Parts: sequence; structure tokens; C-alpha cells
Amino acid sequence: MNDMFYEQTPELHTAVQTNNTDRLLQLVQAGHSVNSEGVDLVRPLHEACFRGHVDCVKILLDNDAEVNVRNIDGATPLCDAASSGHVDIVRILLQRGAYVNPPLLLTSPLHEATLRDKWETVEVLAAAGANLNSSDCHFGTPLHVAACQGSLTCAQALLRAGACVNSIKSLNTPLHEAARRQDLPLILLLLAHGANVTMRNNNGLRPIDLVPSSTHPAKQVLLQWEYEPRDLRHYCRLLIRRCLGVDRLKYIPELPVPKLLHQYLDFL
Repeated sequence: MNDMFYEQTPELHTAVQTNNTDRLLQLVQAGHSVNSEGVDLVRPLHEACFRGHVDCVKILLDNDAEVNVRNIDGATPLCDAASSGHVDIVRILLQRGAYVNPPLLLTSPLHEATLRDKWETVEVLAAAGANLNSSDCHFGTPLHVAACQGSLTCAQALLRAGACVNSIKSLNTPLHEAARRQDLPLILLLLAHGANVTMRNNNGLRPIDLVPSSTHPAKQVLLQWEYEPRDLRHYCRLLIRRCLGVDRLKYIPELPVPKLLHQYLDFL
């Protein structure tokens, strides 16, 4: 949102931008449309969600603001709330019927949250049924985004929720992206979740081939995982999680097994 456009936006937008709830209610009661268009088709609800103005969001929704309205870029209010990491607003929008997977978008709320390292929002969206493996036109899946950005916490949240560790974008996996960054913690996380160390991208390169430094520890780790078999615990965990399936992974803490087994299955 660009402050230089304030003077070009309808009065309702100004009330939302300044979080003036009294003025907002006054304008709504006077008949101003809660779905009025500002610059780039930004509606008051977009503004409120982006800025984290919870009370304004509630007022707008209570007065029939369109929860899935799009701006000129196709972004919905949920995209704006997700990108800003306003978890409370994300929850409100989802309760009010916001699409967690808006159709025909170049990106998704989950991509937006991951791109800006908002791991709590990632968890909420994943629990609400966000498509963990949807691919945007730039990065690929949300896990690719996390790998490209070096966001360990978002990657952890996505993988715990069941994101595919070997998803591809131009045959690059998240492990390719982490290797390119020489991001050892992220590389180890992906490997623990079953990342394929021998997969080649569209240039025929394995993740190890993308580690720029020949002496970086990431090179040695990838080499070990390529040639040394893992222990049985590693394969058992992956198999159990695969058998549970994405829809049931969230119930791991409720399984009637010891807490240590919960932690083992959830990579905690």
C-alpha cells in the first residue's frame, strides 16, 4: 500500500488506513459502500487486512464486505493478511468464508505467508486446508519459497503439515534451492524428511552440484547422504507418515502412543 495514493482513495479507505473505527462506522451508516474501489481496485477490506486493523475488518465484514474480493493483482484480503502475518485476521477471514485456496491466482495466501517468513500464519493456513503443493509462476511450491528464502521455520511448518519434500519446479527440488544457498540447517531438515539427494534438475545437476563452495560442510553432508544408507528409524518414520497421509498428520499428537513417539513422528 502506497501512502502517496491516500488522497486519491475514497473517504472510506482513509478511515480504514488510519484505523478510525468511529469514522468508519459513521460512513457505513451514512450509506458509503464497504466495497468501494480505491487505486488498483484495492477495497477497504484489503487495506484493513494488510495493516492489521482488526476492528475495521470486523466492521467491514459485519456490513457485507466481500471477503473474497480481488484487487488488480488478483490478491484477496486473505492474501494481504497472510503476507503481513496478521494471524488473528487470517482466522477471522477463514471463519467468514475466505477461500484458503483462491482459484486462478498466480500465487496463494500460503505462498505470501511463506515468502515473508510468517510461520505462524503458515501453520494456520495449512491447518485450514491450504494446498501445500500448489505451484506459483515464480518460485514453485511454498516449500520452494521457504528454501529460496532460507526460512527454516516456515519449512518446518510446511513439512510437518505434509508438504511434498521432493516437489519440482523446472525439475529443481527444495533441496536444490537449499544447496544453492549452502543453507546447512535447511538441507538437514529436508534430508530428514526424505529429500532425494540424487534427483537431477533440468540441467542435469544434483543438489550437491549446486553447492558453490567445495569446502562447505553442506557438500560433505550431501555426499554422506548420497552414499551412506540411513538407519532404520529414518525410513520407519517416513513410511509411517506416508501411510498416515497428509489429512491425518495433524492427529499425530492424539495417537495413543508415548509422547516420545509423538515427537519422533513430528520431527520434534
